Amino acid sequence: MPDTIAMDADISLGCPDCEVVIRRLQEALDRNTRLFDAMLSHSRDAIVLTGPDGGIVRIVRSVAGYGPVEMAGVTVDTLVHPEDRDTVRDCYRRLLTRESASIQLEVRILRSNGSFFWAEAVVTDMLDVPDVQAIVCNYTDITRWKAHELAMAEFSAIVQNWEYAIFSKDATGQILTWNSGAEKMFGYAAGEIIGKHIHVLIPEELRDKELALRTQAFESGKAIELQTERLHKDGARIPIALQLAPVLDHSGRVRGLSHLSRRLPC
Repeated sequence: MPDTIAMDADISLGCPDCEVVIRRLQEALDRNTRLFDAMLSHSRDAIVLTGPDGGIVRIVRSVAGYGPVEMAGVTVDTLVHPEDRDTVRDCYRRLLTRESASIQLEVRILRSNGSFFWAEAVVTDMLDVPDVQAIVCNYTDITRWKAHELAMAEFSAIVQNWEYAIFSKDATGQILTWNSGAEKMFGYAAGEIIGKHIHVLIPEELRDKELALRTQAFESGKAIELQTERLHKDGARIPIALQLAPVLDHSGRVRGLSHLSRRLPC
């Protein structure tokens, strides 16, 4: 070993250009490492490297609270919810049999504090890549999205089964959604009326007023309540109490209007 060190020193001393090249390579490596760390610090993705048996080699970045080598040797299927373990095992089977090179799945992952969170994962076989030699698991915490998805499903179920007529339209007056209450009140099935203009439901002499109210609701972002008349599919006039409410996106902009109507006694 001393002879080797001496030899390296002689080479360095005898080749000043080599020292410059080595220094520049090290500086480039340091820059790239800092850049990689900075990119990961602002990424929502976690990265785990595993062997073909699913044993964790290294946690490159975690959103579950584990250190880089804290879980080394632990198989990934033991860190997911018991109901999701077969999904993970099947994923590895498909990768190792070359059925797929990369697989996307949703599983619940165990945090270091004992709680579970929903993750969307992409698992990629990179065992044959010399610089990696691992199966790479990229995953993102989608717990909030899953909760929103569940809430929207529950809301949709309530809307679809409510006796009031509920539907929505865009800024041009095109009907976008239609619940069973609207079908009962106006006589149109969803497939018949979604995509049609709101004017099919409005007596001709009230269409200018509908346009004015639609414009007002989009511009003000405030709900409007009124009593008016609308048309049944058979042409009969229906007296209704109507609430016209703006539908906002995540930025607070009005993207549509929701109609909630109940029939008034004639």
